[in-house]
Formats: sequence, structure tokens, C-alpha cells
Amino acid sequence: MEIPKLGAEAATKAIDEWAQPKSRITHLVFHSTLGTVMPGVDYQLIKLLGLNPSVKRCMFYQLGCYGGGTVLRLAKDLAQNNPGSRRI
Repeated sequence: MEIPKLGAEAATKAIDEWAQPKSRITHLVFHSTLGTVMPGVDYQLIKLLGLNPSVKRCMFYQLGCYGGGTVLRLAKDLAQNNPGSRRI
């Protein structure tokens, strides 16, 4: 499936721009209008990026355009309410 690969490519660019070690990543928020797959895209993305499996993951499936706004709000809330965090 190409979705995890595209997500990993975009996340890698953001992580490089951030210029911090991947070990500082604590949360992953992901949305897809593609059907549910197993293992989940969040798990596949963690593996592709080489992140610690303890990273907290939030997945949203089949929410259409509404899901895009939802994940942005969630990421913003996570970043604002967890000292030292940053959205990628």
C-alpha cells in the first residue's frame, strides 16, 4: 500500500526541517479516507520512520474532509498541552 510510504515521505521531510532527533516524537496523528487496513497505517508509519513503538498514536479513518480539520485540532491540542512538544 502506498499511503504509509507517502506519509513517511512527508513526515521525514518535516522531521528533517525540525532538526531534532526522532526519539523526541511522542505522538502520531494520522487520517485517511482509505478503508481500514491491518496492521493500521499508524503502525506501518511508526515502523517506516523507525520510531519507538511507545509513541502514542491516534488514527482516524473514513471521516472525509471533516477528518482533516479534526486531526489538525487534535495535533494542535496535543502540542499546546504537552510541554516541549511540536507538531510535525
